[in-house]
Amino acid sequence: MSPPRTESGFSLIEVVVALALFAMASVILTSSFVNALLAREHGQSNDLRHADIRAVRMQLLLEPNVEDAEDGDRYETLNNGTANWEASIEPTNVVDLFQVQLMIEFSQPQEEQQASHTETLYLLRPTWSESDERSDLLQDKKEDLQRSRDYDRF
Repeated sequence: MSPPRTESGFSLIEVVVALALFAMASVILTSSFVNALLAREHGQSNDLRHADIRAVRMQLLLEPNVEDAEDGDRYETLNNGTANWEASIEPTNVVDLFQVQLMIEFSQPQEEQQASHTETLYLLRPTWSESDERSDLLQDKKEDLQRSRDYDRF
């Protein structure tokens, strides 16, 4: 009689289950790596667009008078082609504060980005702020404050 054989090793089912688990883990890790790369690429693209928008904003702020600022201009950006911009400028009730609606149209936007960009800015004492407007507005505010106080009550 021969002694009973003890086999050490894995059965076929155990090997198939291990391979299936390894395949699932590798698919999940690969997809997360690809998603991280795509997110990084998208972030860099957004950074380039925001840099061009900041450059156009600077062009608006450098305009010496309000008429030129409202008419806008063309600006050659580094990443999105030519930017045609214009602004709508309205004074607010606060002294030297202006509400500016900035509209930018890019000629060659990057992939999956819109060609136009619109934003509202509030600018305090921009280059086109005029002292005579400031004094008129201050006088109006002073008169409003005096009217709001009722000195006849005392």
